[in-house]
Amino acid sequence: MKRRKPDEDRYGQISSISLSGRLNFRGGLGRRAWPHTVKHLTKPGDADHGDLLAKAREEATAEDRHPERVTNRELALLDRWKVPRRPSMVDCRALHEAMDNATEERPMQVVLENHPALLANVIAGHHGIWVRPQVRLGDRYVSDFLIASRTSAGLRWHLVELESPTERLTNPGNQRASPTLRHAIDQIQDWREWLKVNLLSARALLPGITVDARGLIIMGREDVTDSAREIRDRHSVNDRIEIRTYDWLLRAGLGADSTLPGLLDTETGDLDRDW
Repeated sequence: MKRRKPDEDRYGQISSISLSGRLNFRGGLGRRAWPHTVKHLTKPGDADHGDLLAKAREEATAEDRHPERVTNRELALLDRWKVPRRPSMVDCRALHEAMDNATEERPMQVVLENHPALLANVIAGHHGIWVRPQVRLGDRYVSDFLIASRTSAGLRWHLVELESPTERLTNPGNQRASPTLRHAIDQIQDWREWLKVNLLSARALLPGITVDARGLIIMGREDVTDSAREIRDRHSVNDRIEIRTYDWLLRAGLGADSTLPGLLDTETGDLDRDW
């Protein structure tokens, strides 16, 4: 069913009709309308029923005010990717070796798939952390990693894009974002756009994920000529995308014995602001 709304169409799946005649829609949250506001009504068997039903379900999912409140049954979908420990020296040595020898992204993907505690360590998750590699988003996209973390406030997600440790964050001549960094930012934005259109199907496998999940780009090495501080700050504030180096990731791992997990959250203030 299509409902009238200024400047845009809204869609809803009727779940019941009140004694007053008002139509109630699946998803709750005050989703209801009077019959005279309905623009178009379709029923099973109509040619457009399937398309409109899909739109109604996507809209109800997008309007969920508390997607972070996932059930234990939903969490069970992530069991195989749960990371139960902090990074060890073995993990850190493997990362350090890859950083020193890799000339492209792939070796970094492999080492972090084999040592997921390195990624889990930079996110706070007092009730569990899950690191999923190579998550397919439809037919066009494959994320390098998706990290789910659970706090007392619920579940949240981070979208992780890797690039080579040999790539620069900025152009040597003008200190603007390098082509590789711009590509990485575009990748995360593309994933978010896909989530906007496919949120219902995404949550079937990624419970509680949202279209504005924070992004994390890891690329390059620390270099006084390549700090990109203004670029980092701008994308952190405007786009919820964090830009870090592999040296940062290694330093967090090496400090695991003496610090609390969640370096990224400490730096962004996410736990204080969002949760």
